[in-house]
Amino acid sequence: MSGQARRTAVGAWRNGALAAVAAAVLATPVVIARPAAAAPAPASLVVGGATLIRCETAPTAYCGRLAVPLDRARRGSPDITVTYRWYPATAPNGTGSRGTVLPVEGGPGYPSTGSVHGGFDVMYGPILSKWNLLAVDLRGTGGSTPLRCPGLRQFPGQLSGPDFATAAGSCAAALDRRWRDASGAWVHASDLFTSTPAAADVADVVRVLGLGRVDLYGDSYGSWFAQVLADRYPSLFRSVVLDSTYSTVTIDPWYRSSHDSMPAAFDAACTRSPACAAAAPGSAWERVAAVAARLRASPVTGAVPDATGKVSPVTMGVVGLVDLISDAAGDPLVYRSLDAAGRALLDDGDPAPLLRLYAERLASDESYTGMPARSYSGELYLAVSCLDYPQLFSLASPSATRADQLAAATAGLAPTTFAPFTTDEWLRQDQNTEAYTACTDWPTPTSATPPTTGVLPLLPARLPVLVLGGAFDTWTPPVDAPAILGQLGGHSRFVGFANATHVVGQGDQPCASTVIQAFVRAPQHLDAIDASCAATVPPIRAVGRFAPSLAGVTPLAPAPANAASADGLRAAAAAVAAAGDAVARAQGIGSVADAGLHGGTVVPGRSTGRLTLVSDQLVPGVAVSGTVAVRATTVVASLTVAGPGVPRTSVRVTWPTTGAGAVARVTGTARGVALDGSCPAP
Repeated sequence: MSGQARRTAVGAWRNGALAAVAAAVLATPVVIARPAAAAPAPASLVVGGATLIRCETAPTAYCGRLAVPLDRARRGSPDITVTYRWYPATAPNGTGSRGTVLPVEGGPGYPSTGSVHGGFDVMYGPILSKWNLLAVDLRGTGGSTPLRCPGLRQFPGQLSGPDFATAAGSCAAALDRRWRDASGAWVHASDLFTSTPAAADVADVVRVLGLGRVDLYGDSYGSWFAQVLADRYPSLFRSVVLDSTYSTVTIDPWYRSSHDSMPAAFDAACTRSPACAAAAPGSAWERVAAVAARLRASPVTGAVPDATGKVSPVTMGVVGLVDLISDAAGDPLVYRSLDAAGRALLDDGDPAPLLRLYAERLASDESYTGMPARSYSGELYLAVSCLDYPQLFSLASPSATRADQLAAATAGLAPTTFAPFTTDEWLRQDQNTEAYTACTDWPTPTSATPPTTGVLPLLPARLPVLVLGGAFDTWTPPVDAPAILGQLGGHSRFVGFANATHVVGQGDQPCASTVIQAFVRAPQHLDAIDASCAATVPPIRAVGRFAPSLAGVTPLAPAPANAASADGLRAAAAAVAAAGDAVARAQGIGSVADAGLHGGTVVPGRSTGRLTLVSDQLVPGVAVSGTVAVRATTVVASLTVAGPGVPRTSVRVTWPTTGAGAVARVTGTARGVALDGSCPAP
């Protein structure tokens, strides 16, 4: 429902079960089988009025370019280039296609062509045998006249505050000195990379290719853009899917529903996880408040494994906690670890789990400035956020007075609006999550066009619209869905996915792929589509405790055959926790050698889906060694445990990668006697 940079490619974990997603990262990537063509694909292809050039062979894809006016309202405007990729339906030649799917990536700032492989192709799956796929990079992203501002791409530190706003304004000013019209006058281009001109570009591509009515999909900002596109060009579309969407008409500039949805989401993430619920009854959100108070009183500093796997110094204050809880909307790894990490700080005085989580998230959820311009455009993100979304000040006012207007708006807000955080703390979050203050120096617009026509309902009654959302998505919270459906009109239906976070398509939730495929095949049967699987997304497996020592580890529940002591059962439980932690870290930081939280290493194997632990200490003084293999449906680990005062333990551990209430089964020996027990799957 807001201007967040909707992540889809920077390490965000969006599935409901840790090991299931880790399997997708560590194991062999999913490949959609494509039938071999009867003859080699031609080097070029005529589609409608365009001649496209083959640019991929597996699968076959053709690339196209379209020159469009930078400013459609300006006579003599220079042209810019919009690029796109065309993936023909893969059924044997001569059988024809049933239509074309048009998926649009989010951000704002991500190119749609970058999400075809491993994203859109997984989501559409078998229907790509009968449907073509068209991916268009919106102007300013990917290959479509990318925007580059060195001052933003090299900006150091927290992406908020006056210095960041100055860098954003300087970027916009540079755009206003990049193009001239036919008369030689500068084009005020900082107005021209918003949703409405981009929608006109996409509509032109669809028309040039002569596609007729296409099936539109958008996720995150892509779903917001899809509303703009379908509102302005309804005759081009046969169906629309809006995945994790928000209002184009009545946006609250404070985005209060995001914050207001957080307490229930964090509480549910813990109570639905057997390990977390047993370790920490009560409200997880109240514990967030306690951590906020602790960090406000004194930031924490320590040397912990960072996102490269190396031990580095990290400092975190209360604004860092704001960033973490905001990122949870699209990153279940935060839901998985934050509560236990906060308790480690509050109860045991150990900041290491929290600092490690923060360092990991800084790199995977907040590292926009280091991404190549063709992979993500922070410049485009700001252009859309500053001009398409409402601000807390007037862009018609001089820059010198906007800060005063912002201060006045803040003063008029109830001080408890973002509790347990102050309004100032909340507004200082990363501006690629919410651009509260980033636009104070953006040039006053001269020709910016509103995103939608403003006529409600936005869509005609004949147009079927499927709206999808995750229950733990606090960026585009389900509580806003009824109002959005009312604004959309059309023949619309909302499907909510239990325990899911931001964006359920792109293969993130297999159930969502099934629902989307059924809808594209027969959008007229929207109401009859079986979406019951959306209620069965398993809970996030939240950590029970980051134990400060072996004595603090919850022992395995012993099986009848167990003869091991309580310490042996604790040592085995520590091994399970270390294995689960290693899998989660590998998903978060990729296949790099990783330092253990309190010592040791985790090394990725030569074969996919395999990790080797070498004296890995998730629990201080408890060294776990051995191998972890992540398979399609099961994780299997062979581990030994050692350390001062730790019973020598060898175990074999298995747990399922999916399913609610999943259990890890553990067998082996501790001090030479039989060990047999279980615990919640990590």
